[in-house]
Amino acid sequence: MATKNGKVVLITGANKGLGKEIGRQLGALGYTVVITARDEQAGGAAVAELVAAGCDAHTVRLEVTNPDHIASLVSYLETTFGKLDVLVNNAGIALEWDGKPTNADKIRRTLEVNLIAPYAITEALVPLLSRSDDARVINQSSMLGSMGAAESMWEEIGGFMAVGYSTSKAGLDMLTLIQSKTLASKGIAVAAAHPGWVKTDLGSQAAPMEVDEGASTAVELVTITREQFPHGQLRHKGERMPW
Repeated sequence: MATKNGKVVLITGANKGLGKEIGRQLGALGYTVVITARDEQAGGAAVAELVAAGCDAHTVRLEVTNPDHIASLVSYLETTFGKLDVLVNNAGIALEWDGKPTNADKIRRTLEVNLIAPYAITEALVPLLSRSDDARVINQSSMLGSMGAAESMWEEIGGFMAVGYSTSKAGLDMLTLIQSKTLASKGIAVAAAHPGWVKTDLGSQAAPMEVDEGASTAVELVTITREQFPHGQLRHKGERMPW
């Protein structure tokens, strides 16, 4: 098992894909990893995999839009660890790439998971994050939420720009900027990550990037020195991305 560094990281939606890989990489660096999943069995299977790889890993059931689940999560972290050092808001959905027309219901559901849930979860965990001497919140965003990219690269990426998904990530970027300012007084640093187009269930096997490379941006934001932390920015592999 990796030598524990005393820091606890919570990763939402981490029973597979990018979330699980972020957990694996951070676990290998000595972080105590808590992953959430909507399905308890899926979360348990992912934790067993991480533990077998030498990580100190735990799981909590969390439907990110469920206030009772969020309250139970806070209680679990309080009782088990008494603090939280890092929150990675990784859980996200994309409902509009199913070949069917976008509608208001799809947009509403996407905003609930991709934007409102990260806000609610972060707010609920502020007291626990405030007890850390190096608290960080990393919001998993996307270049598909970049208005600058949409404006300048429409011919290249317009086919991927779905109203609900892209709007949810643009909103998450603004949430990141606002939280970066409002939580600074509590010692909580906030930034957003663009993982890239990655081979996951969401990204599909057509994507050019492997999961370990896609996880690297979030991992870097968790592990970079406090002095180098890019407060309130959207980052991809060490570079700033346009809003």
